[in-house]
Amino acid sequence: MGTGKSGGDGSAPGSGGPSVLDLFSGAGGIASGFADAGYRVVGGIDNFQSAIATFEANIPGARGMMRDLRVSDFSDVREFVGASGIDVIVGGPSCQGFSTSGGLSRASGRDQDDPRNLLFINYLDLVEELRPSWIVFENVPGLLLYNQGRVALEIVRAFREIGYTVVPMILLAADFGVPQLRRRLVFVGNRTNADIAFPAATHGNADLWRNYALPFAHLSRIGHGAGDEVLPHVSFGEACSDLPPVDEGQELDGVKYPSKAATAYQREMRKGSRLVRQHAAADLAAIDRFAAQTLKAGQNWRNLPIEQLPDRFRKIRPYDATTILRRLQNDAPAYTITTKFNEGTTGAFIHPDQARTLTLREAARLQSFPDRFVFSGSQAQIRQQIGNAVPPLLARALAEAILPLVLRDVRGRAGEALRDVVIIENKVGDADILKLRAPRKVRDDSLIPFDDAA
Repeated sequence: MGTGKSGGDGSAPGSGGPSVLDLFSGAGGIASGFADAGYRVVGGIDNFQSAIATFEANIPGARGMMRDLRVSDFSDVREFVGASGIDVIVGGPSCQGFSTSGGLSRASGRDQDDPRNLLFINYLDLVEELRPSWIVFENVPGLLLYNQGRVALEIVRAFREIGYTVVPMILLAADFGVPQLRRRLVFVGNRTNADIAFPAATHGNADLWRNYALPFAHLSRIGHGAGDEVLPHVSFGEACSDLPPVDEGQELDGVKYPSKAATAYQREMRKGSRLVRQHAAADLAAIDRFAAQTLKAGQNWRNLPIEQLPDRFRKIRPYDATTILRRLQNDAPAYTITTKFNEGTTGAFIHPDQARTLTLREAARLQSFPDRFVFSGSQAQIRQQIGNAVPPLLARALAEAILPLVLRDVRGRAGEALRDVVIIENKVGDADILKLRAPRKVRDDSLIPFDDAA
């Protein structure tokens, strides 16, 4: 592992950069980040009609394809992509797409009878057919814990069998400017034998994980720190304090901003938008309403009278489920945004100082979707799109990190540096994959300078 600078080609976002296909695209969080980094997003494929409508409306020049990727005849996908092919495939199956017993690689005997494996096996077959130079897909960090890491290794081996070296890394979205403590497992790889770049953190908080034991902590070495070289994490207040107040069950759509943007993050979110859209708060269940009217910032269910809580709370140990019925704080990032951010009993979704849970627009901002990004579908469908998305700012960091390497592979050229990166050598073996202690590259005159320090 080393550090260095990554560069781009200086083109306008999405204009003529390397081509990208987003599989399991959802609303287009990954695609949005790659487009902003200068890639040309050809299209997105998903089996959720509302998400495809959102994707097409918000990703410039891209088309959406409604398709079930469990159907293994990909002639329609090849026609959709076109004769010029694809340089980068992003996106991948959800964690439900992997059996905990493995059976993903040919060497281990692909278990195609297990429906949990079929989606990933078809995904592999599609990658093998389209032959992009690079691939990027993300999943939940818990995937590394399945069967003592065997599933993750099976994924690495399955890609190796079709000619790709992939490397997993756990990233915290807050370390890349997203106002949310969302940890994701990201696999990045290629078939060109190029070394693999991950973005170096731009934000941090040295105290954040001090009292926690992180599984596979060595895979979380990017970020989770603080110092003069990084900015503090973006807080809820810095992200959302400029939005107008909303009551429980109320929706504001197409209204003017009540004030000027007060922070750099708010200014970034407002680019290309003159009105507040989809600022809709849900109606609350009785327990959620009681918590939203009672709790102070940072408090959770343990600060409520036990007799006011449903019986199931009596079975929860006091030190467990600390984010349930938790009120957020204006001076700290949000916790992971899920598809049920309208329900206080499912997570830390109560507004810091308003008696309600998060609105659609607040959740979108906490995921780093800009205000110009308008979602299609019902409120429930929009919550699903927002909660399942990769934050565009995290996706952009990943896109910028690999851009010079992608350009060198597909165009034979590279451009100016865009950001600091962490480099993993391509020659990483199975024994190292969960440690990420690959052989260090000797400093040379190649595109990216390497730091000998791990």
